[in-house]
Amino acid sequence: MNVIETFITQYTKEYDYFYELAKKVAGICETLLQRNAIHAIVTFRAKRPDSLKEKLIKRNESKNYQSIDQIYKDIADLAGVRIATYFPGDRGEIARLIEAEFVTEKAKYFPNLENATPFNYSYKRRFAGYDAIHYRVRIKDVRLEDSKKRFSQSQVEIQIASALMHAWAEVEHDLAYKPKVGSLSEEEHRILDELNGMVLSGEIALERLQKAFNQRISKIQHSFNNHFELAALIREKVKMDLSYNTYMGRADILFRFLQKVNMDKPEDIFKYIEVASNIKQTRTIVRKMVDLILEDYPQYYNSYIEAKYEVYGITAHLAEESLDFTQLNNAKLYEYVELWGELQAAVKKLYEAVEGKKCEDGQKADIYECRLIKMLQLLDISDEQVDEARYLYNLRNTVLFGAEQPDEDILINGIKSLKKFISAMKENFDE
Repeated sequence: MNVIETFITQYTKEYDYFYELAKKVAGICETLLQRNAIHAIVTFRAKRPDSLKEKLIKRNESKNYQSIDQIYKDIADLAGVRIATYFPGDRGEIARLIEAEFVTEKAKYFPNLENATPFNYSYKRRFAGYDAIHYRVRIKDVRLEDSKKRFSQSQVEIQIASALMHAWAEVEHDLAYKPKVGSLSEEEHRILDELNGMVLSGEIALERLQKAFNQRISKIQHSFNNHFELAALIREKVKMDLSYNTYMGRADILFRFLQKVNMDKPEDIFKYIEVASNIKQTRTIVRKMVDLILEDYPQYYNSYIEAKYEVYGITAHLAEESLDFTQLNNAKLYEYVELWGELQAAVKKLYEAVEGKKCEDGQKADIYECRLIKMLQLLDISDEQVDEARYLYNLRNTVLFGAEQPDEDILINGIKSLKKFISAMKENFDE
């Protein structure tokens, strides 16, 4: 038995492992797209042993495989995931989400025009061909339960392209690279090239369609129908500045939150989108907007927590996340955010009294932590208490934006500290 046959025998026994690995990565990708309100179709597969054998026999002509390990290192797509976007313009945002979520070992961008080859030597294509991004990734170990840690050891190939481009690539690949009878004629190559031109024209039309959709959403007067419409408005206004690694964030939670507080019309959030787009910090647009809304309405903290857990209950299963939903009724959790809202209001009031001016929108990039620390320092509080205040601020962020909530003992201690700081703020304001 030669090395290829030995490898195929071993791979057949491991097929279920690679299938489950691809399924796991696809679930994570679906969750990312859902949360960030990006329209796309996610599919996955493990390479079939018969198809893999054909590929290895062809590659062996140049690779001359000497060992099973050599084959494993050479074939990166034993487990594969395909993300077919509705709109080509979303490809860059999806790529950045993939890079942030997974351990990225290699990225390949198509077309590589410098190394591009014609369909055959008698016909040189006129159009660029396949336009996509391929990643080789591994799941981060911390994302996996102990029983599934093994999935972090193997690579998965993720392909990102428009649905139109994926369809053309399937036809081109099967006909040009896997012909059943002979080689394709020059006329067949010309037709494939012509179809590629149509696909590229179709992608331009889809980009125009996406822009028209976003512009229409920005003019509606009624409530958003779903978080995709909300995200479309945000993308239209923010333009997703790549230089600041701008991510959408949990648009699904923001949508539910806005519904709860009756702020789910475009006119209700225009100013928050505008201010958030000018805050050049590496936080998601959604998080910036939530911070700004809670700055104006501290009484909405509990509503955001409720929205977060309602949405988690719906979407967490896609990525097989293990969340403790008993926290939803944890009185200490709600008490903590209520007290933080009270402290926030006291700090803001004291800030305006000391500075002699109101907090303008442009200053809201420094909301919460910086203002809180400044007020504590003015009150001549010890460095240890200033550090404690920073800890409380970080705890607040964990409660609001973290996937898992702090233990009840941590919340109880935090509540005690918040009460102490609130009392100090009120006393000094009275003075």
